[in-house]
Amino acid sequence: YPGLVSCDAPAEEINYCQLSIDSRTITPGALYVSLRGENHDGHDFALSALEKGASAVVVEDGWWALHRTEYPVFADHSTRMPVIIVHDSLDFLQQLGAWHRRQFDVPVIGITGSNGKTTTREMIATVLEQRYTVFRSSGNKNNHIGLPLMLLQLDDNIDVAVLELGTNHPGEIALLANLAKPTAAVITNIGKGHIGFFGTEAAVYHEKTALFDAVSAKQPIFVNVEDKYLKNYPLNGRNVVTVGWDKSCKIWATPDGQDKLGCPRFLLNGKQAIQLKIPGQHNIMNALMAAAIGFEWGLTDQEIADALQSFVPTNQRMQLIEKNGILIINDAYNANPNSMHAAIRYLSDLPCDGKRIAVLGDMLELGEFSDSEHAQLGKMIAQTHVDILFTYGTAARLIHDSAVEIAGDSIIAKWCESHEEIGRELNQVLSTGDALLLKGSRGMRIEAVLNYIKF
Repeated sequence: YPGLVSCDAPAEEINYCQLSIDSRTITPGALYVSLRGENHDGHDFALSALEKGASAVVVEDGWWALHRTEYPVFADHSTRMPVIIVHDSLDFLQQLGAWHRRQFDVPVIGITGSNGKTTTREMIATVLEQRYTVFRSSGNKNNHIGLPLMLLQLDDNIDVAVLELGTNHPGEIALLANLAKPTAAVITNIGKGHIGFFGTEAAVYHEKTALFDAVSAKQPIFVNVEDKYLKNYPLNGRNVVTVGWDKSCKIWATPDGQDKLGCPRFLLNGKQAIQLKIPGQHNIMNALMAAAIGFEWGLTDQEIADALQSFVPTNQRMQLIEKNGILIINDAYNANPNSMHAAIRYLSDLPCDGKRIAVLGDMLELGEFSDSEHAQLGKMIAQTHVDILFTYGTAARLIHDSAVEIAGDSIIAKWCESHEEIGRELNQVLSTGDALLLKGSRGMRIEAVLNYIKF
């Protein structure tokens, strides 16, 4: 590794059984990498990691020069506490992950997009598990730190890896793709997520399509031709699998209604009927991407249908919960303008004997577009069948104001200062037959409202 720093110490071979960036999770034999974060500096916990049995710690040369005398135990060779000194510990982590990935000739499916990345990732993994041993990204480990940690978990027992790549600033997808070396690429769509860091949707398109650019011309890319940006991606000379509503697409669907919970049905390629267990018509496209991957990997129509019909969404992503006759749609994991509009459309179209209630938090990382996007969402809500609207967060006040300005007395709306206040308001209005949507950006923790509801 070119970032290693020479120091006056004996060379030593270091073996490690796992890698950790959190000293609280250290187990004997682990390699601890000290990363600098917004709130904490991992270097402050290097000694603690060694005391817990770490095989070695990785620290930066700048920190070492300033603090080595504060930790005499590091300088005492007799203690045999190995220290790896590097210029940049994040770069070390990334390059170690990239090196580990190169040790395995395993197909890697890279997934990105503005909306639906995690749902599509999970659908693809569920489909491929019908026939293969699948490794998939876990949780939200899709960034410049999380992806290398995922790569370090690859091993010889894996038939295919399904990895999610996220971004909130220009150049990140190209970086992540260079680490993961995908052999197939999926982009779900182009939207306004993190647009505050990109400026325009066209810039988001440029960022996301770096994933397509990272795979060779012979390797498959899966293109959502219903997306107004992706349909214009240059396809000449590429191994393209088109996905959409038209029969001219290689993989296509005909929507065929929905069940009483709003979970859609569709015909796959005009013949295979599929009933999803995840709500929202927009999830048909996510399912189509998973089906396209399945066909590419040799699965049958029936295997794909069985997998998709068994799929249930991950926690807080269009998750349906029924409590005492009240349907809770917990979609609180994250939010951007496109996903917010989709969730509101779902709630508005949902067959419901009671009231349709939306609890919405701020959409973060929209930058200069924040005011206009929150106001536009409020105007949209005013034209739907949403009966009651509670909002939380500084920006979400604009959702409330715009909805009330247009809908007037036809909607009950209140901006609240806390999760607890929303809970108190909900306790006054919730009754059997109601549908309750919870959604906001991750930083708003809208799911905490559930702690204050008396079902």
